[in-house]
Amino acid sequence: MIELIHTVALFILAGTALCGVYRLFFGPSRVDRILSFDMIAISVVAMISELSLMGRTPEFLELILVFSLLGFFGTVMLVFYEHKSHPGPEKETEKKEKPQ
Repeated sequence: MIELIHTVALFILAGTALCGVYRLFFGPSRVDRILSFDMIAISVVAMISELSLMGRTPEFLELILVFSLLGFFGTVMLVFYEHKSHPGPEKETEKKEKPQ
């Protein structure tokens, strides 16, 4: 019974990762794409954790840490890029006021 629950959880997590991939390619905005990248990273970490539980082995813990850090830093990098490439309304008003 427990193995069935683990298998169902693994398929649900794979479905969430696939939904994230769909949103990554067809997202209406860049923010949706950034959030879908974060959702994919979280889903992959959860799938690796589930596989570790299914195999009853702690050997995947380093892999979980690496994927968590890559997902976090990737999301931070994308947000930083988005912030630098598209200034907000307060920065646009500062640019207009400086030539005077």
